[in-house]
Amino acid sequence: MKELLETPVTITLLFANAAIYLWIKYSNPVYFERFAEWPYQIIHKQRYYQIITSAFLHVDIMHLFFNCFALFSFGQVLESLFVKSFGFTSGSIYFILIYFISLLSGSLFTVLFHYKNPSYVAVGASGAVSGIVFSYIIFFPTSTIGFFFMPMPAYIFALIYMAASIYGMKTRLGNIGHEAHLGGAIGGVIATLILIQGAFQILVGHFT
Repeated sequence: MKELLETPVTITLLFANAAIYLWIKYSNPVYFERFAEWPYQIIHKQRYYQIITSAFLHVDIMHLFFNCFALFSFGQVLESLFVKSFGFTSGSIYFILIYFISLLSGSLFTVLFHYKNPSYVAVGASGAVSGIVFSYIIFFPTSTIGFFFMPMPAYIFALIYMAASIYGMKTRLGNIGHEAHLGGAIGGVIATLILIQGAFQILVGHFT
C-alpha cells in the first residue's frame, strides 16, 4: 500500500486509461473515431488535439491490458525512485513530464511518417509507455526484462526493441504503431537525460 501511495501519477494514469476505455466502449463509441490519431486530419484539418487524446484510447481490452501492465510494472518503480530522490511533489512532476513528453514524441513520429495517408489511424498509450520503459532502463540497465518469455538484461531488450521498431516501420509489419514506439522511446530517453541531473552518469556507471 505504501508503494502505491508513492506512485500517484502511475495510479492516476492507469485509472484514466481504464476509465476512458470503458466510457467510450459502453457509452460514447463515436468519440473513438473523433479522438483517435489521424495524421492526415491533424495536418490538413488542424485537429491537433488528437495528438494527445489518442493516447488515452485503446482498440480492445487486451490492448489496454498490455499497456497498463507495462506502465504499472515500470512506472511504479520509476516514479518511486524519483519520489525518493527528489521528494513527493518534484518526483511525481518529473515522472509525468517524461510520460507526456514521450506521448508527444510518439504521436509526432506517427504524424511525420503518415500525414499523407488519409486512412491511417492510431490509438494507444504505447508511445508514452515506451518512454517510461526506456527511462527505467537508464537507471536499471542491467535488470532483467522478459521479452516473449525470454529473460534478458534491460539494455539488450532496449537494443532489440529499437531494432524491431525500425524494422517494423520499414516493412509495415503487423497492425502496430512502430513509429509511436520508436518516437516514445526516444522522447523518454531525451526527457530523462535533460530533466534528471546525473542520469547519464548513472547509466554509464553500470558498465564501468
